[in-house]
Formats: sequence, C-alpha cells, structure tokens
Amino acid sequence: MPERPSGLLWVIFLAYFTFGMITNVLGVIIPEVIKQYDLSLFAAGLLAFSFFLAYGVCSIPTGLLMDRFGAKPLLVIGVALMALGCLGIVWVGTYAGMLAMTFSVGVGVTMVQTAGNPLIQHLDRTENYHRNLTLTIGFCGIGAFLGPFILAFIRGTGRSWQSLYVVFALLSFVLLACLVLAKFPSRGTPSTDRFRLNQLSKLITNPLVLAYALGIFCYVGAEVGTASWIVKFFESVHGSSGEVANLQSASFLTKVLPTLPALVVALFWGLQGTGRLVSGAVLNKFGSRRILRVYSFLALACLLVADYGSKDMSAVGFAACGFFTSVLFTLIFSGTINSFTENHGTISGLLCTAILGGALIPPLVGYVGDNFGMHAAMLVPAVCFAYVLGLSLFGSAKYE
Repeated sequence: MPERPSGLLWVIFLAYFTFGMITNVLGVIIPEVIKQYDLSLFAAGLLAFSFFLAYGVCSIPTGLLMDRFGAKPLLVIGVALMALGCLGIVWVGTYAGMLAMTFSVGVGVTMVQTAGNPLIQHLDRTENYHRNLTLTIGFCGIGAFLGPFILAFIRGTGRSWQSLYVVFALLSFVLLACLVLAKFPSRGTPSTDRFRLNQLSKLITNPLVLAYALGIFCYVGAEVGTASWIVKFFESVHGSSGEVANLQSASFLTKVLPTLPALVVALFWGLQGTGRLVSGAVLNKFGSRRILRVYSFLALACLLVADYGSKDMSAVGFAACGFFTSVLFTLIFSGTINSFTENHGTISGLLCTAILGGALIPPLVGYVGDNFGMHAAMLVPAVCFAYVLGLSLFGSAKYE
C-alpha cells in the first residue's frame, strides 16, 4: 500500500475553511460595495458573477491539468491566486479592478476545490473517505459562518471592510507555506475518474447529463442568488440597516456583533454546514431520492416564507432555507455520477462547469430588484429551486 500522508488532510481542512470564508462572505460585502462605489443592484451582482465565472471557465482545464500534473502544483497555484487576489482587492481603487481581483480569487478557489476533492481519498484509509469528505465540507461551512462575524468585528472597531481581505490574504499565505512544505501522495488518478476531452461531445448531448447539469446550474444560482441579497432584502423590504455591524452602538460588544441581516447570512451558511455534517444519518435512514425531494421542496417553501413573511419570519425562513440546501448539490452530483459506469471525470468536469449558475443568477436577481423590487427579485432563486424540485420528482438518475 502506498504511504498516505494523513497530516496533509489538516492542511486541506484549512484550505476549505479559508475558501469557505472568502466565497460566502460576498452576501455581507455587497451592501458595503454598493455604498462605496454607488452601484445599482445589477452592477453589484456582478461581484458574484466575476467570482463564479471562474468555475465555468476553469473547471474543465483544471480537470485536464490535474490528470497530467497531479494535485500539488494546482493547489499551490490556486492558493497563490487566492492570496494575491485578496491583496489586490485591498489595493485597487476602482470597481472594475475589484471585479478583476475577485475573478482571480475565484480561479484560485476553483483550482483548490477541483484538485482537493479527489485528493482527499488518498490521504487516509479508503474506508474513511466519506467521513473525511464530510469533515472537509464541514470546515468549509465553519469558515462561511464565521466570515460575517469577522467582518462585523472589523467594521465595529472602525476599520474598512477591505481589512477583511487582509485577513484572508494572511490565511492564504499560511496555507501556501503549508502546501509547499507538505508531502503529497504519488498515487495517480484512476482511469475511470480521468477527464476525457474526446468524450465531451457525446456526453454534452446526453439528456440525463444535460438535465442534471442544469440542476447544478439552478441550484448554485439559487443558493448564491439568495445568500448574496439577504442583507439588501432586509434593507429594502423591512427597513433594516444595510451595515454589517452596529456602528452607532455605545456598547463595544454590541458594536462588533453582526446586525440581524448579517447574522441571517451567517446562519444561512452555518446551518447549511450543519446540515451537511448530519446528512449521513438522514440519508441512510430515508434514502437519497426521498431526501432530495423533501429538502428541495422545503428549501423552496422556506424561501417563499422569507420573501413574503414578516421580518422575523424572513429571518427564520432564510436561515432554514440554508439548512435545506445542505445536500442538494451533492445529491444532484452523485445521482448523475452513479448513473454512468465510466467517464466520471468528464461528467464531473461538466457538472462543475454548471456552477456557472452562481455567476449568472445573482446579477439577474439584482436586475429584477432594480426594476421590480426585492420581493420580485427573490422569485428568481425560487424558480431555480422549483426546477431542482421538478428534477427530484421526475429525474431518472440512479440513487438506490
């Protein structure tokens, strides 16, 4: 048996913790960016577009590079791009420059995730793979939950929101040093998991692949399109402050804690991470197909409650929506993979490319918000969740 450097697993945990914070803090950054650059909602939505565009552009090339060069160079380059992009966000003085730096961070995160997911299997005993993958996703959720709290502390102590990206850059440089010094396994990628460019044309016209790739597109679009606009929704619909921290408070503790809208964003991601950690027992008891149907229905229902309920109901609805999104991505993904006996790497690359939904849906939500208000805007992710529900009811992917 080849040596498995299990210590590297903790470095991967740190990597997912870091990019979980960087990725999912956008929902509380957007109101700050709108104020600083005097943006429309559509223009502010381009922040998520520039980040998630990287998944659509880079997932397939990264899959090919992973097969040829292995995980270490991709992880090192990816984390370096994350660090430099975060520093760039601090230094640039224009919104266009910030979009470019955000795209750089997105490319880095794409490379880390594409290389990291299959690497986890080779860092411990094979029977521990699902446990370790779940823990990895859990660390990503912890980072996502803590991001708004760190930003609130930074704003509450009188520093600019860009200071958050100094913290992200420092974390990334620590991670980069760990990766450069770490020993990686030499085991190659199994042939069934390799990306095959010559199979693209065949698979891209397969009805099941198309339907479930659109499911990934709609799910990620709904997730990002909801979380990115929670703070702005509370500001527009319920009259809440768009600030992430209680800057006017006389109490230091109250000043450095998130406001209700920012707290709801943190809970959205935190409950999503919690849902992923407990999902194993739920899936074993009730089955993947049934849970996909129940959770997609409840995610849609909670979003509609948040959209049309009172302020308190909106807070509970958005947070609960995060919980019920917890397994949707993995179940759509795994159902597609399980439906085929080969070309798993190519199918995986196509499905990861469909994460492009996270780039296109948030600006659409912003456009609808500019022209019809935030109540109507939240119907855009609701339609996306409705497609996932339809896929769970009528899709033909194999689960059991």
